[in-house]
Parts: sequence; C-alpha cells; structure tokens
Amino acid sequence: MLDLRKNLGNTDRIIRSIIGIILLWLVISKSLTGWWTTIALVFAVFQFVEAVWGY
Repeated sequence: MLDLRKNLGNTDRIIRSIIGIILLWLVISKSLTGWWTTIALVFAVFQFVEAVWGY
C-alpha cells in the first residue's frame, strides 16, 4: 500500500527554495548557456514545486 504522507520539513523546504533561487540566478545572469540553461530552469521549477507542495 502507498504511504502518501508529507515528508518535507521546514529545513528541507528552505534548502530546496535556496537551490531553486541559485539556479534561477544562474539562468538570469547567463552564467549557464545552451542545454544547461534549460536543465537548470526545469530543475529550479521542480525544486520550488516540491518546496511549496511538499509531497
């Protein structure tokens, strides 16, 4: 049976948010180019989604 309880604490949410902010900053400042930009942007969005919903 699946256990769908939330497993993110406040510390984990803060860390995920910081990672997302750093990745977005790297994309906006154009420190990353090419496919790395797309990968960093997608990863940053996933970090924010997990931090907000905490599934």
